[in-house]
Amino acid sequence: MPHMTISLVLGAAVFFILGVPIAVALGLSSALVILFFKPVPNMTMIPQLFAEAATSFTMLAVPLFILVGNLMERGTIGRKLIDFCTAFVGWLTGGLGAVNVVGSMIFGGISGSSLADTATFGTILIPRMREEGYSEEYAGAITLTSSCLSVIIPPSILIVLAAAATQQSVSRALAAGLAPGLLVTFLLLIPNHIICKKRGYGKKHSFSLKNIADKTQSCWTALIAPLIILGSIFSGIVTPTEGAGVAVCYILIVDALIFRKLSFKDIWICLIKTSALTSAILLIATSSAIMNFVIAMENIPQILVSLLMAVPGGKFGFLILTCVILLLIGMTIDASPACLIFTPLFMPAALKMGMDPSHFIILMVTGFAVGLTTPPYGVCIFSIASISGIPMGRLIKASAPFYSMLIVALALVAFVPAISLAGPGIIDFLTR
Repeated sequence: MPHMTISLVLGAAVFFILGVPIAVALGLSSALVILFFKPVPNMTMIPQLFAEAATSFTMLAVPLFILVGNLMERGTIGRKLIDFCTAFVGWLTGGLGAVNVVGSMIFGGISGSSLADTATFGTILIPRMREEGYSEEYAGAITLTSSCLSVIIPPSILIVLAAAATQQSVSRALAAGLAPGLLVTFLLLIPNHIICKKRGYGKKHSFSLKNIADKTQSCWTALIAPLIILGSIFSGIVTPTEGAGVAVCYILIVDALIFRKLSFKDIWICLIKTSALTSAILLIATSSAIMNFVIAMENIPQILVSLLMAVPGGKFGFLILTCVILLLIGMTIDASPACLIFTPLFMPAALKMGMDPSHFIILMVTGFAVGLTTPPYGVCIFSIASISGIPMGRLIKASAPFYSMLIVALALVAFVPAISLAGPGIIDFLTR
C-alpha cells in the first residue's frame, strides 16, 4: 500500500481546498510526508533536491524565454509581425482572423509564451478586428485559441520544462513541435474561413505583391528573429538555453539599441515581471522534485506503467486515455506545473509502449496547451477577458469551433507520430 503517496495526495488536496498556491501545497505536503514516514534518515535531502531542480542549466532557458516574451510585448517586433502578416494573409476571407493565427505561430517562434501572445495580439488585433466588423466575441475567441501556438511551436517554455523534467533531449523535443505547430495553424484557419465567409466579417483587401515586399523590407528585423533563434539551436551552434540568451540579445539590440523603442524603464519592468513569473515556475519545479522523490520511493511510476499497460486496446487505448486525461488536467491545473508533475509520471509507460520520447513530450504539451485556453482554469481566458473586457462566458461560447479543431489536432498528434517526428528527422538529416 503506497501510504506516503496517498498521504501526499490527500495533504496536497487539503492545501488546495484551503487556497494554498500549488507550489507551496506540493512542497509542504511532500516535506510533511518525509518528516512523518521518515523514508530517509534525515531531511538534508530536501535542500539538495531543491538545489538540483533550481540550478539545472536547461531550466535557465525558462526565465530567458519569459524575458523574450515580455520584451516583445513592449517592443516593436510583435507589432511588425502583425503588420507583415496583414500584408501576407490579410487579403484572405476573414483576413484579420488569419493574421491572428499566422501571427501567433511566428510570434511563438520567438517568445514561447502564450501569455505574451495574448497580451500583444489582444491589445493590437482585437480593436482592429472590431473596427473591421468582427464581433468582439469572435475577435477574442480566435485570439484566445491561437495563443496556444506559442507553446507548441519551438522555442516553447512548456517543451523545455517537459524535456528537463524527463531528462530527454531538449533540442529534439523542440524540433518535434515544428510540424504539430503548423498543423494547429492550418486547422484553426479552417473555421476562421468558414465563419467569416458566412457572417461577412472583415473588409475585402486586394492581394498585392508590392505590399508584401514593402512590409518584408520594413519588418525584416522581426521576420529573421525566429530564423536566427531556431537556426542557431537546431544547427547545434548553441544549446537551447544559449539560444534563449541569443533571443534576448537580439531583441535588446534591435529594439533598445537600433530603433530605441525599449527604454531602460521598459527593460526594468520586463525584468521585474520575468523575475516574478520565474520565481513561481522554479518554486513549482523544486516542489515537484520533492514530490517526485516521494513517489519514486514507493515505485509509483512502475505501478502506473502496469495499470496503463493493462488498458484495453493496447497502445491505441493508452493514447485515448492519455488524451482524455490531458484535457481534464489542462482544464484544472496550469500548464507549467502540469508539465512538471505529470510528464515524468506518464513517460515510463509511454516508453514501455514503444513511443518515441519526443513524440510523447509534444503530445503532453499539446494537451496542456489546449488547457491554457479552456475553462475553468485556462490562464489565457483570464488574460483575454481582462484585456478585451469580454465576459468569459461569451468568450468561451464563441471559441467552441476552434476548440473542436484543437481536439482534432491533439488526436492527430497522438495517433500519427510521423507528425511530431518529422522535425527531429529533418534536423538529424541536415546535421549528419
